[in-house]
Amino acid sequence: MNSSDSLSIMSRNHRLIFTSLYAAIFSTMLGIGIVVPLLPRYAQMLGASGLGIGMIFSSFALSRAISMPIFGRFSDTKGRRKIIITGLFTYLVFSLFYVPADSVFELSIIRFLQGVSSAMVFPVAIAYIGDIAPHGKEGTCLGSFTSSIFLGMGFGPLLGGILTDYAGMNIAFIVMAGMAGVALITCILFLPDYPGTVKKPKPFFSLIIHPGMRIPFLYQLMNAFANGTFMVFIPIIAAHIGNLTPGETGLVISVSVLSTAILQRTCGSLADRFNKYLLITIGCVIVAIALAMIPSFEGLYAYILFALIMGTGGGISIPAMYALVTIAGRELGQGSAMGMINMIMSFGMIISPLICGMIMDLADISIVFYVSAVIVFISTPVYLYHGLCRSD
Repeated sequence: MNSSDSLSIMSRNHRLIFTSLYAAIFSTMLGIGIVVPLLPRYAQMLGASGLGIGMIFSSFALSRAISMPIFGRFSDTKGRRKIIITGLFTYLVFSLFYVPADSVFELSIIRFLQGVSSAMVFPVAIAYIGDIAPHGKEGTCLGSFTSSIFLGMGFGPLLGGILTDYAGMNIAFIVMAGMAGVALITCILFLPDYPGTVKKPKPFFSLIIHPGMRIPFLYQLMNAFANGTFMVFIPIIAAHIGNLTPGETGLVISVSVLSTAILQRTCGSLADRFNKYLLITIGCVIVAIALAMIPSFEGLYAYILFALIMGTGGGISIPAMYALVTIAGRELGQGSAMGMINMIMSFGMIISPLICGMIMDLADISIVFYVSAVIVFISTPVYLYHGLCRSD
């Protein structure tokens, strides 16, 4: 089933929600992706150490971790549209603050504020889709929708690298703000309100101990650690060992994320028909292999091979994880479930840059990728055990 098939099984109002959010999230993620290959180099230009770079990225994840469960639960009872529109507007404003920033501290504050804005958009948007996903088609609908995230993030780094090569970093930051503006206008004009289905959200502790959320929690933590390593330190190892330009680095990141995007619909459909835990296991093994390979690579084509392998692992596992969360969210509240699962992702994104930044300062950047590969791989027996014991 492709995205048009997904839309065909929805009501007209649900199709409008899906299409509006898809366009808005794609625009926003395109803007975010633009600065992914730029921020580590920008921070180094301002004198940041490896730990300083980690702090800049972790501040974004910290604010998301604090805010996402709150906004997710709030959207379950008060509706989702106003929260998303407010988040997009503030994200636009904070994006413009990058231009005058001239210190690691200022970059960290800007990233922190953007994280709060982001927490008002992404988990709430995914909760929208969880609300309207038909029973038995959770993987297909979520996979079709999350392709908007990865398509935006995939094209963004490529565009950011090109903009930096030919126009400078400030233009890239301004374009990021412009993309948030496009998403804001889209939601104001076309997004109908759709309140959540839970009148009284479950306590936070109920979400943490819920059986349906345990594997998604572990997966998100490990996946965030891997992606924190990838997004933050690939631009650095690509420049110092791989001998890549900013534009080539952007291309590598784009290839990885686009590989994930292309597989979202197909693997979402597979998650509806096959064991979700086994799909998560396979995806994580592939990601661990990719991370372990990268320190030995040099040159653009070798890095593109790495990007394809890394993206394939995420493409296989992510739709299965979101399908599990959507199923649990029918009991817990989609906003609460999506807010909590994305909070876990943010914790991983906090831990990864800080730990890997310290490893980079104390040892070598190659060790960063070996450690990340091991951390991802040691979680796979847990997924495999659940896959062999359960059928969902």
